Amino acid sequence: MHEVIGLAIRQILHRGDSVNPHELIGALWRLKETGSDMAMREACSRAIRLFAAKLH
Repeated sequence: MHEVIGLAIRQILHRGDSVNPHELIGALWRLKETGSDMAMREACSRAIRLFAAKLH
């Protein structure tokens, strides 16, 4: 899960955006939707749930 969070943060920073929870969840969602590796997709789902819970 830490690896996909790091990948999502790198993608956000590469675009020149600032990292905030909403951007991070969006990047994780895009990784989940475009990824073909089931383990990565599941790690993205866990990370999304983790960050979404922290927002509420």
